[in-house]
Amino acid sequence: MFDVSNYRSLLEKIIPFHQVLGLRLIEMREGYAAIRIPFRQELVGDPRSNRIHGGVISTAMDAAGGAAGITTLSGTEDLISTVDMHVDYLYPGRPEDIIVEGHIVRNGGMLVFTRMTAQHEGDDQIIAQARAVYRVKRKGRP
Repeated sequence: MFDVSNYRSLLEKIIPFHQVLGLRLIEMREGYAAIRIPFRQELVGDPRSNRIHGGVISTAMDAAGGAAGITTLSGTEDLISTVDMHVDYLYPGRPEDIIVEGHIVRNGGMLVFTRMTAQHEGDDQIIAQARAVYRVKRKGRP
């Protein structure tokens, strides 16, 4: 079973790129994870629009999908890695925090399929969506 406090530490304090972006784990439960991207000027992609760069959003989506996948692992020896991810940017964001949610669609023996959405907090409009596949190697399996 996964340990939320260990994953929070991994996401927020151990992965250097996530530290630079300031990603924060909001919630994590079986098959689900939510991550906050705090708005900062350093994350803006185009200063004319004052919106968070799409690459930052896709990074958070990968982190949320991976975190949802981590909930399927049985121990610290288990491994997970991104195989494929596709992101659709649907609407422009605002200069505000973004919440990214990741959900497991299918948990297979070696592959975990996920879907992710990005929205501003309290807003139903999805500004980006993604789907990803993660390879898992669980302890005791080839």
